[in-house]
Amino acid sequence: MPDSQQIPDGSSTALPRVLHTPRSTALLFESWAQAEEAKRRERAGNDPQLTYEAYAAGEPCRACGRALLGEPALGTDKESLALIDANNAEFRAEHKACNMGVWRLENNRVEHCHLCCPFPPLSPTQRDEFRQLLHPSSLRIDRSATWRVELTCQHVETLAGHSPFYVEPTVRCTACVVIRGVVKAMRIDDQTNDGDHNSDIEGLQPDHQRLTDEQWSWIKHIVQAEEGPRRGRPRTDIRTIVDAALYKTRTGITWRELPATFGSWQTALRRHRQLIASSQWDEITRTLAERDLP
Repeated sequence: MPDSQQIPDGSSTALPRVLHTPRSTALLFESWAQAEEAKRRERAGNDPQLTYEAYAAGEPCRACGRALLGEPALGTDKESLALIDANNAEFRAEHKACNMGVWRLENNRVEHCHLCCPFPPLSPTQRDEFRQLLHPSSLRIDRSATWRVELTCQHVETLAGHSPFYVEPTVRCTACVVIRGVVKAMRIDDQTNDGDHNSDIEGLQPDHQRLTDEQWSWIKHIVQAEEGPRRGRPRTDIRTIVDAALYKTRTGITWRELPATFGSWQTALRRHRQLIASSQWDEITRTLAERDLP
């Protein structure tokens, strides 16, 4: 699919918003989503999440059976609190393999596992407060965009009624009947306006930050610049080439539209192809994706 559309007078319509995700990152999101779905299936018919009514009535955690609301019946004297702390220590030891730590509610010393125990539900008042905070009445959420997404399985899905600025990192593939990661998403609905098309293009392009010195330190060993004298024009700095390729991938522009700050687009294209052919590009994107994960 072309990155822009020409109209008879020579001007161009707004660029479709194109979002790219490194394949390694898409596969990581895919594995997380599939694991979460498997966990939901395992819990089907035995949902550990309490309703607010059950929580307010004092029902304990359905996952571990420990108290959520108020202190257990042992009491609050020093000896009873020591017993609770000893019980917490035993609980932490039992859930050490979960590797997620524990949490506890205010005014309650009983601990729960971050992985196994769902948090108590929000009260109706809290839900209303969050709804007002996240979606104030002054905002209108636009869900009119249509996207065409390419998945890790190479199948393509069309998503209607989505945000014009964001696509979920995973989608259920109708052909595979499995959740897959999204490697590329292109907005395909009509985005033209009566106003200035160029401003529309700028507004749709994702923000791009150049590699920081720390990020460059992670990958520079993969693409060390050639040493020794070289005839002809000075060779473009390899860090600039990597930045240019990341910018092109992130924004979905054509190579010809590469900003002049990255130097010659022909040079960037040629050297990017060399990185791909040598498998260095896959190693770069994989390293950046793994290191940038929270």
